[in-house]
Amino acid sequence: MKSLTLLAISAVAAKASAEPIRPNHDSAKANANHIFNAIHSAGRQWGSSLNHNGFGFMPVTLSAGTLLYHGGYSKDPPKGLEWLAFEVEHAENFVRVVRHPPIPPKTPDYGEQPPPSPPQKPLGQLETDDGPARDPEGRVRGYLQTYQTTHDVQLLYVDGSGAAKSPIGTLDSQDYVLFPNSSWEWYNIQGEMKRATAMCDMITKWGWAGIMRMEIGYEVIWCDFKSDFLHHESSVRGFIPEDRLKDEDFINTYLWTRAVAERYDGLGGDRVKVDFSSMVSGFFFPINISNTDPERPDLIRLKAATLEHRLDIGAYLRKDFAEPRRFNVNWQGVVDMIVTRFSKRLAAMASTNVSTDVFIGELERAVLSYYEAPSLPDDVTLTADDGKNKTAEAIDRCSTHYLKFTQLSRQNWTLQDDLIHTALSAVMQHICNDLFLMRSLLLQAAPDTSSNAYFINKNVNNDEMDKAVNQSRAIVRNLMDELAWTTWKKPQLCAENEVLMTPMWPFGNSEDYYNPGCVPFNEITEDRRSYWKPHEKRPRDF
Repeated sequence: MKSLTLLAISAVAAKASAEPIRPNHDSAKANANHIFNAIHSAGRQWGSSLNHNGFGFMPVTLSAGTLLYHGGYSKDPPKGLEWLAFEVEHAENFVRVVRHPPIPPKTPDYGEQPPPSPPQKPLGQLETDDGPARDPEGRVRGYLQTYQTTHDVQLLYVDGSGAAKSPIGTLDSQDYVLFPNSSWEWYNIQGEMKRATAMCDMITKWGWAGIMRMEIGYEVIWCDFKSDFLHHESSVRGFIPEDRLKDEDFINTYLWTRAVAERYDGLGGDRVKVDFSSMVSGFFFPINISNTDPERPDLIRLKAATLEHRLDIGAYLRKDFAEPRRFNVNWQGVVDMIVTRFSKRLAAMASTNVSTDVFIGELERAVLSYYEAPSLPDDVTLTADDGKNKTAEAIDRCSTHYLKFTQLSRQNWTLQDDLIHTALSAVMQHICNDLFLMRSLLLQAAPDTSSNAYFINKNVNNDEMDKAVNQSRAIVRNLMDELAWTTWKKPQLCAENEVLMTPMWPFGNSEDYYNPGCVPFNEITEDRRSYWKPHEKRPRDF
């Protein structure tokens, strides 16, 4: 009897273990910072370059009228599958004049460490047996082809640097989730063509037109150039480099890089709309994401998940993307509001260039916006219980403030919307809890000041206050490390204790108009308004 019971338990356990994994809120909470950053970086060159190992798949709509570019050896449109670039300079890099056009070589056996490929596969078609047409000197001209979408078009967006041919995890979402049984080499054009063909075979069954990925610039793998959704605008023949006065090798790379760098904060032009309500991310699932390379523990990878789990994610994705587009909430807009509210504030608070007074001012303004003041003039402090309740209410207001907008469409939310909300709520709860913790430490450091008082006593100058400020700065730095916003890696025009100043009525001096620049915090006062009232002697009247 006992053995039968054990067998029954084993059978139930085996059945349970065979159940496919599904997205869940516990995973969304555990990976909240990763989900937040993935949403913030979607469609943006800066964040997607730094968080290059993508974990997400998102349906995107490519707007009607969008211009796309293709560089190749023919003036005629490609047949079947080919690559398009969002930027002219990206495609121009492959509008080349060559004496011996490249033929895809037989892949040599490099063992475990093959050499890196060029920065990008050719945007031009692979060579035919006859090869492209050559002039009498054996040169082949390149052509810049311009295309325009005739309708809104559906694409599959693979986030991170999904077009980077690299073994460090950039291709994991494609090679280990979409096609976990693949054996494509990461370092050659043949493997890339097989990868693109497999993705096109998958998404064209859904009625979608292509795949959007990022390397040095965003690209579209367009699955069929005979599509009615793409109009061939023009083909412009390229010039022969020898005809230039001086041909510097670095110019093309420099111009290409600069053009792409203009898209650090987004593709612009309202060209792409991301359906976050249909987003499928490995961060939603209970999987292992630790890196498989002990020398780069910072690089999380989808490859670390078990084959069974990766198969489950792929199956879930294929089923979910068969559903209509939703666009319930622009979650990136919500994330942007949070980042622009707190990014520079936290950076200033973490900096030793910022004085204690300014640190306290930054903190108080961040928390007291959500703290309700006493209703009576003589009610300066609160009882302990009331103070505790007020603080809990304030933290709740702080953590839910930027998410209130999303509630308007809650009745239409998908599971993905709900999971994203869980992740963003966890991030905001973390930020707000830490802010109020710092406030509590500083209040307690001030003598004769209740921990439930509203304002921190800035006139206190003792070891306890110094210790509290140092502890608070450490909390900020730890918070920034955990949040890992890519804005903090971007070089800033101004230091942490400065603001880029222009005349913004009623404030601003003449120098702010004629020579806008970085102005220290302590020089930005209510008296800074000479530009608007050069002859006014009462600067506070407005």
